[in-house]
Amino acid sequence: MENSSRPLIGIIGGKGRMGRWFHRQFQKTGLDVLISDVDTELAPKDIARKCQVVILALPMEVFPRVVREVGPMVPEEHFMTDLCSLKEKQVEVMMENSTCQVCGTHPLFGPGEDSLKGRRVALCPARGADWYGWWKDYLERNGALVAEFTPSEHDRTMAWVQALNHFILLCLGKSLEEDGIDFKHVLQLATPSFERQLNIVARLCLQDPELYATIQLGNPYTPTAIETFTKHAKELRQILRDKDRTGFIRIFKEVQELGPSLLKHCEKTEK
Repeated sequence: MENSSRPLIGIIGGKGRMGRWFHRQFQKTGLDVLISDVDTELAPKDIARKCQVVILALPMEVFPRVVREVGPMVPEEHFMTDLCSLKEKQVEVMMENSTCQVCGTHPLFGPGEDSLKGRRVALCPARGADWYGWWKDYLERNGALVAEFTPSEHDRTMAWVQALNHFILLCLGKSLEEDGIDFKHVLQLATPSFERQLNIVARLCLQDPELYATIQLGNPYTPTAIETFTKHAKELRQILRDKDRTGFIRIFKEVQELGPSLLKHCEKTEK
């Protein structure tokens, strides 16, 4: 590993929100960083040739094209990773268009965070162990909570964590809009859990709808998650229409049985 203690880092897409965030993060920790974007002096190919660590902070729509362009230029002994929200196709295209060491990275936080401390990061190691070890160590030394997945494990899980979650939030927002209910009254009567949901809906105004659309439409596991959810929503809706108290209690108890297992995993995560 060449200059592994202080590698020259390059961010392709360095003026995007997450590109800027990691640029600042690396500078705070004393690392030298070069960036390229649509209006920078350096082109993506310059980053690919010069930098030991190449980070692709790109929209998923242009990701394959850029990787096909720059991937072959990254030397075999160097490292390439991405910051995309999905991993199967992204890792595959990096592997197919390069000979360097490769890892998929998904920061499970947005650009509003102050640091890596306490933030979750998913890693999908693909080729090479040396630079992967450096990257994982860097993230953990700066406080990140790192978990490893295969690309398929990652995307299948994200269909529930992101795609279904966004689906629920959008349905909640549209339902509140259609009802026309007074938000002041809702907040005055909101339980802590519902207030948290409302805050998340409100914060959608700060998000990129193009990214959210890609997350919904680009994950092959999303339809299964949505169909499973809507199947149970229809069942519960029918129980409520029929005023079927026994059926409601049955479903409630079935969900309660998940509690001990979920709590155990939550406690492990907090530690």
